[in-house]
Amino acid sequence: MKPSPPFAEALRAIAVPRENAEALLRKLLSERLVDRTMKTEKRDDEVLIPVRAAPAFDLGPFRAWIEDRPSLPIRVTQRDPRQEIRERLRAAGIPVERAPRRWERIGDVLVLRFPPGEPREAPTIAKIFGTVLRARTVVQDVSGIHGPLRVPDVRLLWGNGTETVHVEGGIRYALDVARVMFSSGNLAERIGIADRVRPGAVVVDLFAGIGYFSLPIAVRSRAETVYACELNPMSFRYLVENIRLNRTTNLVPLLGDCRHVAPPRVADWVIMGHFDSREYLDVAFQTLRGNGTIVYHELCPKEQYPDALTRRLATAARAHWMDVRAIHTRIVKSYAPGIVHSRAEVEVTRQSRP
Repeated sequence: MKPSPPFAEALRAIAVPRENAEALLRKLLSERLVDRTMKTEKRDDEVLIPVRAAPAFDLGPFRAWIEDRPSLPIRVTQRDPRQEIRERLRAAGIPVERAPRRWERIGDVLVLRFPPGEPREAPTIAKIFGTVLRARTVVQDVSGIHGPLRVPDVRLLWGNGTETVHVEGGIRYALDVARVMFSSGNLAERIGIADRVRPGAVVVDLFAGIGYFSLPIAVRSRAETVYACELNPMSFRYLVENIRLNRTTNLVPLLGDCRHVAPPRVADWVIMGHFDSREYLDVAFQTLRGNGTIVYHELCPKEQYPDALTRRLATAARAHWMDVRAIHTRIVKSYAPGIVHSRAEVEVTRQSRP
């Protein structure tokens, strides 16, 4: 037998005929008067809506009245924030389809991506999302990441301050979401590599950013040394700050183009977490000290995956007197129509020259 829900004495509720309940509920939501700790209850041809205080507007047009201390069931399950967002959008007169269906949370900053044709209500939508999800700031991802410095194109919609600290997999990342990129969807990739690097290994990260891959490897794997190359001065500033935040002593930050700052013939692992990695394969092979592993990322037409990817890596290996012992490929995610974000983990060994 299903147990009855617990009851509590509400201070007050508004009784309203069923045909007027939806309109009144929207009005009460817009005034933030609905008591969300209690459930709305149906009673014959009426609906009881729990409220936190008596409304200042006239209930006459709704043919509604206040009832003091009715018994209503307590809302025992955690409220779905998506439902609350939808209710607040309706209360504000904004069609739900104009709002983003997903969001990304980086620290206490929300990143929203709007459907094509940005709505004029974007600031109001941002306020609703930020309030319901308890964010400090809401920004809009306008057009993604741009250029070799990987600079985001974002616009502040609500709140203030775009600098935050994001915690992921036990690693703390300080960053400014308006000035440096961060993708919070690659946690399994970042932690997975860190768990496969053996203690005592030397790792070179050719595109370190704020430490996306370098920090988990340095903290979790007990690598001997992790060299982190970064071209963007702003990202490098946060990389240095994140070394301090995570108290790492085996991570060496190197400011500049990896072609010029990556140490030659030292690495057991080379990390290439950049979509332009194919232009730097020569640097990766020159950085290896012998047998080793290259973790390679690129954007690839879906119909060419994985053949074009594996051919490119095998050709580069032969050009540097290396043999491919094993290659493991996978699609990280869809990037655009017909384009996938692909990665390969390539184990290579040095050929014996005649």
